[in-house]
Amino acid sequence: MGRRGALLVTASVLLLALLAYTEIDPILGALGRYLVIDEPRRPADAILVQSGSVPDRILEAVDLYQAGLAPRIILSRERPAAGLAVLRQRGADMPDRHDINVSIATQLGVPAGALATVDGFATSTRSEAEVVIPYLKHAGIHRVLLVTSKLNARRAGLIFRTLAGDGIGFTVCASRYDSYDPNTWWRHRVFLRRVVFEYEKLAVFQLWERWRSPLTRADK
Repeated sequence: MGRRGALLVTASVLLLALLAYTEIDPILGALGRYLVIDEPRRPADAILVQSGSVPDRILEAVDLYQAGLAPRIILSRERPAAGLAVLRQRGADMPDRHDINVSIATQLGVPAGALATVDGFATSTRSEAEVVIPYLKHAGIHRVLLVTSKLNARRAGLIFRTLAGDGIGFTVCASRYDSYDPNTWWRHRVFLRRVVFEYEKLAVFQLWERWRSPLTRADK
């Protein structure tokens, strides 16, 4: 390759690098926005708060309740934290996320009678759906406002809708109090890790979990 050819190759590489640099933000932004589903709020039979992040989800649920969109808020529990039993044996205690959610809701004016807790424990979004869906069906609940965080809104809606079938309609409500920004997530280490992990979990559900054998609990 002659000198002219080498210069042409170098210029081409630099041009491609420049184009990649200038185009990467829109691509990353599109990836971040894909994970977020936030559907128009509409009247429902109940508000379901996905367990996990606090207080962003329960704040959104309280807003929906106080706007008169549903007469009750449904909560689930996560498995007790490691060491919690020992902590209590020693005379100390700490609230779990469910207890924090109940406390926040009641402090903000939601009557205790408007709060319901589903029996059982969740270890993942799928296991939570397997615990909650039978409760919803038994209670005759057909329209649900599913409150979750922005980052996992698409996956949460997909899992609950897939496992529930046609009997229950879910409206996915991404909490407005969640600090995740889909247009800048790659600039923050915590969100960088969470977005990558979220795509992994979404792929696992799409490629394997949704085709698994029938639900272990939700069909019962």
